Amino acid sequence: MRHHTGTDLTPATARRISVAAWAMAAFGTVAGELHALARINSHPGDLELPLTRAWAVPAIGALRPLLDWADPYYVYWTYGKIWLPICLAFAAAAYLVYRRRQPQGVEKWLWRIQLAAYALLTLSVAGDYYTPWTEQMFVVGLVAFALIGVGGIALGITLLRRSFRPRTTAWLLIAFLPFFFAITDVTSMGNALLPLMWGWALAAHRFVHSRHDQPHLATTSGPVPAN
Repeated sequence: MRHHTGTDLTPATARRISVAAWAMAAFGTVAGELHALARINSHPGDLELPLTRAWAVPAIGALRPLLDWADPYYVYWTYGKIWLPICLAFAAAAYLVYRRRQPQGVEKWLWRIQLAAYALLTLSVAGDYYTPWTEQMFVVGLVAFALIGVGGIALGITLLRRSFRPRTTAWLLIAFLPFFFAITDVTSMGNALLPLMWGWALAAHRFVHSRHDQPHLATTSGPVPAN
């Protein structure tokens, strides 16, 4: 007989995490652009980037009521609060997949680095938009982005070599840095997280709906008969 630990995730919890990950990825894809416009509206210097100017100028004109209801920086700071639930959702999805794989050796440590970076990023977002320590938390966020970018390459390659599915998630981990620079050249830094959000939502969905994966989930907090 074996006992499930307190870190086991029930099927119901796994499904909630999967749904939340999908919902926040979709929400972030739309709301993230509104936050980007609010940033550009409060930091006109961003319009010096040609690709940013090409889409942001007409979008700001079309969505003016959503951007001019208060001081531009306050609007930007308020919309920035969306990133906390988004980060929580995709970090939870990544943790769900980590629990499923029960990795060993080097892969286990690469997972831990990524999960620690996600936790650090979530802390940074909370501090940036929910406390007065914006500048200090922004620096913390930069450290988190660096860990996600560099550590993600190693983890993504390891996952591909070990036949991880879906492969899309592993490739998105590897491509985080190129996507980061490409996306921030067009829109805001927060939107650089969107590929990761979709990647972990996809992985969590596969975990929850795969028959092969189901036995790894706890169905009860009590003992389970041995097979």
